[in-house]
Amino acid sequence: MPARHLWRRLMSGRLDRRRFLLTSAGLATAGGATLLAGCPERPSTDPPGGTPSAGGAGETVGTAGKVGANRLVDHPTPDVQAVIARGASRAAMVKTAVDAYGGMGAFVKGGDRVLIKPNIGWAMGPEMGVNAHPEIVAAVVKLCKEAGATEILIGEHSCDKWAAVKEISGLPEAAEAAGAHVLGWGNDDRLYQEVDFPDGKSTRSDLVAKDLLECDVLINIPKFKHHSATGICGAMKNQMGVILRPQSYHQTPDPTRGDPNLHVNIADLASAVRPTLNIVDVTNCCVSGGPKGGPGAEVKDFGTVIVSADIVACDALGTEVLGICRVEEVPHIRIAADERKLGALLKADSSAVKTIVA
Repeated sequence: MPARHLWRRLMSGRLDRRRFLLTSAGLATAGGATLLAGCPERPSTDPPGGTPSAGGAGETVGTAGKVGANRLVDHPTPDVQAVIARGASRAAMVKTAVDAYGGMGAFVKGGDRVLIKPNIGWAMGPEMGVNAHPEIVAAVVKLCKEAGATEILIGEHSCDKWAAVKEISGLPEAAEAAGAHVLGWGNDDRLYQEVDFPDGKSTRSDLVAKDLLECDVLINIPKFKHHSATGICGAMKNQMGVILRPQSYHQTPDPTRGDPNLHVNIADLASAVRPTLNIVDVTNCCVSGGPKGGPGAEVKDFGTVIVSADIVACDALGTEVLGICRVEEVPHIRIAADERKLGALLKADSSAVKTIVA
């Protein structure tokens, strides 16, 4: 048995609460669809007050259509729906933006098991602008530890071979040095579980990483960049790294049109997998030749980090900062906002967006 599974068994877990959350989410969907079956029960060790109660700023929000046990937290300060930090230090931008958004303690509680999902798909160094930067991920790990997390996992289903990604990207080494455990899920189907997507239109169910389904907190760290198939690769697109067969999203037909519709599949995934918090790397970004970049691809430094619980707002703001296309030209952002009601199409000059210098 792998060491990480032994560790989990030694830890007295929180699956009684998870079962409750998952059952509640299932009842909230049409027909009471089962979101996650077969979870073994373990005694709860959540500290008093460890899970926010429903209703109000900084507390748990609705979970209809969502899979997994991670909590959803509304904007800690209602009049600030997103924070944009600009500066030269990635660690300073992360801390300044998260603090301005309410602090990591609004999202991570003592005893929590945190899964961080960075964009780390490629065997490319940080200078290529295609993976989440190691300094940003390390800074997030540090904030989670300070907030009281007892286990911090970094998970990804990489596009390139995981061994090469680990060696070249620099991210796993930085994350582990900061106190996280790094996992490459790859094509091992034992590490995934099939769950229904209650609000899916094209993708009705999928095999999702078990670590995601079991975590208390899910933090999404996309690298904002150009993507040849979708225009941009941002917060929603990054979530394709939590499923067993991400390539299928390029092939699954939209039942209403009969042609491959990657954007609908991304919106289906975003309806089901909903991060607790998004921390977006818009520092040195590949603006052509994405998603992998490489020789001839252009990389620009925007010196920006975006923080929000609203995944749509993150993608709208990231698209604006990157400047290679308009939000209206990225169908999955419009679908998520207009049809799925997953978030707001914010602009940087909106009164709901706080811009600060780190």
